[in-house]
Amino acid sequence: MSFGVSEEKQAVLCLPTAGPDVECQPALQVGAIVTPVVQTVTDGLPVRRGRRAAYVISQVGSPPIVMALSILLSAAVMAQALAWMWASVYVTLAIALPVLQLVWLLHRGQVADLDVRRREQRSKPMIFMLVCGAVGWAVLAIGSAPLVLILIAGAALFQTTVIFLITLRWKISVHCSAAAGAATIVLLVVGTPLPLLLGVPLVAWSRIRLRHHTLAQTIAGSLLGATVYSIALCIPFVR
Repeated sequence: MSFGVSEEKQAVLCLPTAGPDVECQPALQVGAIVTPVVQTVTDGLPVRRGRRAAYVISQVGSPPIVMALSILLSAAVMAQALAWMWASVYVTLAIALPVLQLVWLLHRGQVADLDVRRREQRSKPMIFMLVCGAVGWAVLAIGSAPLVLILIAGAALFQTTVIFLITLRWKISVHCSAAAGAATIVLLVVGTPLPLLLGVPLVAWSRIRLRHHTLAQTIAGSLLGATVYSIALCIPFVR
């Protein structure tokens, strides 16, 4: 029987069953069905690799990591014991405590993930981040910490405030904002543009590749971070 299909387009797929017999099913138009499936599986390999790479970059370039590294690197450039102490105090107050609170919120089921991809879930952790950032900046200012660290803390507080206000209506990329801010710090304090030229585009790509943000959201975040820290670190020294 041809089942209404020409003989040259018929094929038989034999599938083993639980018993000793072999169950054979007609597979129609094998060339039109099997080949695309094979191509889909093959094409999916680089897709999965791309998502895996994007995930790694996104985790390594997460806001707490890049900001903490940039602040500690700034302290290292100053080569002062007090700079290390104040940088550690600020990282503990303004970065470590918000991360711990975020882990607690995740444990309580109040956020879906540590990236807080859902815009409506960002208010509570961001308010706590603002409070911790304000306390960290105040401690540095009152304790007469190095001016660069006070400026960085002030810029971080202002940036977080702007992100919080934007988040009430739109989902801006916090990853890109932090990456651009940290890269600007490294550029102005250390003197190398590599994080700004390579790191920020990679973080933006990873967020888009993972479908956590759009291109516009990553560009807006990057511009915000670079602008805020450029102004904070440059204007006080302009005469």
